[in-house]
Amino acid sequence: MYLAEDYFRKQGIRDKTNVLFATPGTVIFGVPDFARTLNKIINERDIIFKPFYAPVKIDGEKQEITFQYAKPGESNCTIMEGNILGEELAGAMEIKVHYEMLHLAPPQTAPKFIQESVISIQDGPGQGWVDVDIHTIQHKRYSNIFCIGDVAFLPTAKTGAAIRKQAPVLVENLLQLMKTGKIGSESYKGYSSCPIVTGYGKMVLAEFKYNNERDSDPIISKFVDTTKEQYSMWLLKNTVYHLCIGI
Repeated sequence: MYLAEDYFRKQGIRDKTNVLFATPGTVIFGVPDFARTLNKIINERDIIFKPFYAPVKIDGEKQEITFQYAKPGESNCTIMEGNILGEELAGAMEIKVHYEMLHLAPPQTAPKFIQESVISIQDGPGQGWVDVDIHTIQHKRYSNIFCIGDVAFLPTAKTGAAIRKQAPVLVENLLQLMKTGKIGSESYKGYSSCPIVTGYGKMVLAEFKYNNERDSDPIISKFVDTTKEQYSMWLLKNTVYHLCIGI
């Protein structure tokens, strides 16, 4: 979205374009330190923010997307004053919006064989994900099983950065269990990272842990405020990160 908006602006067509950020959630980003920067960016760039907008239907031929207004306690939805998006009410709690370009992040789920396995949570919060302790990475019911990554029920963003912090915890605790019959003392604090490219040559490096607490790298933070748009962070992702992947 940020890159598209930047491109439209550079091409001189931004004044002919509406840019919408719609989310079933309540905020643009869960960690307050980074949300402040992102809210400032969308306000300055006239990006329309729509919370509680849960996508329920897409009509590709008509280029229409239907959202269910999911704000708790609401029994009907209204269209914003001026209706610059051309929204149409499609029911008491549904709104239809025409689009020309749509970028959608689908809901995350574990593979079907995991969902149907006895190692997954069968009911309630986390249903379908592997039932592990969020700190030790050990399964809550089967002590000989450990799990990290996309299928583990860990309340943090599922990123490669998260895996990097989870893996050493798994290894240490598993080795100690094999050697002594008890898991080790390593604990995963929920670290994850989202490099948010906010424009060409600009990036916010959002690092956080459980409970949406900021957890920025102490070395990088000595030199750069990672809660702000930085050219240096863009270089970090665009050159150093890709170089490391290539190696």
